[in-house]
Amino acid sequence: MTTTWQTRVAYLLALCAAGVLVVAAFSKAGDPALFAEQITAHRVTPAAWSPLLAYGFIAAELVLGAALIAFVAPRVAFLLNIVLMLGFIGVTAWAWAHGDIQECGCFGRLLERGPRDVIIEDAIVIAASIVGFRLAKHARARPGQWTLFAALLVPAIALTGFGGALPIDGIVIGIRPGTNLADMAIAGLPKGIDEGTVLLAIVGPDCPPCDEGTPRLKATVTEKIVPAVIAACPGGAAEAQRWRLEHLPNFPVGYAPERVLRQYYRRLPVTFLLERGSVRRVWWNRVPAPAEVQSAL
Repeated sequence: MTTTWQTRVAYLLALCAAGVLVVAAFSKAGDPALFAEQITAHRVTPAAWSPLLAYGFIAAELVLGAALIAFVAPRVAFLLNIVLMLGFIGVTAWAWAHGDIQECGCFGRLLERGPRDVIIEDAIVIAASIVGFRLAKHARARPGQWTLFAALLVPAIALTGFGGALPIDGIVIGIRPGTNLADMAIAGLPKGIDEGTVLLAIVGPDCPPCDEGTPRLKATVTEKIVPAVIAACPGGAAEAQRWRLEHLPNFPVGYAPERVLRQYYRRLPVTFLLERGSVRRVWWNRVPAPAEVQSAL
């Protein structure tokens, strides 16, 4: 194989590695608070470190992905990617051995896999990076590649710092019209959310938008816009009861552990219009007015 072909193959491997890093970082940057919770769940580092580590990993993956895309200092980039993946494998294996991990946060919400799958996938990335490292020994970056790298740093920094505020809930969480939520495990309800047309709002305490939206839910019930209006609170029966006493709803209020409901939102409230458990419309971070619900039917 000639040097030219070696460099080309190395660049293709760099793009593959960059794709893994960017997709993973994008998903985590969309909900850094959830990623911090996943880091804490591993119990490898103190919980107080989790927010800083979350943003640090997101930034590292995006910057490394930018370096691989621009193919600047490729052998260094491949080597850093190998070190990063080895670190992920080590943390995952340690947490798995101690029973402190069920699902990996490597891809945020996009892919939920067990620790065995994570280790296998990271090992494949390491193998590809080792091949790329060997083939890139004659690669030399041109000025244009460094310019591209510098340009890619701008969105990388912006996504790291402001990804959680971007209106990308549907992309990050993976819920859109047609998604089936019938298996959402909500307790304390008189009937299931998969029975007919249901307006389901996930609300919580210390949530001003939830407080502002509750009168809209009551009005939707009063005006008989949909057959059923339901609220769900993160926590247990006691949390749901406190919410009922505070807001005196004219609709049933269920509950589920926060770790269960957390997969359906980034910030509260979130409201789903369901038809036999299937999503017809989603209102992220707010409760819709009755007229909005009517127009969505």
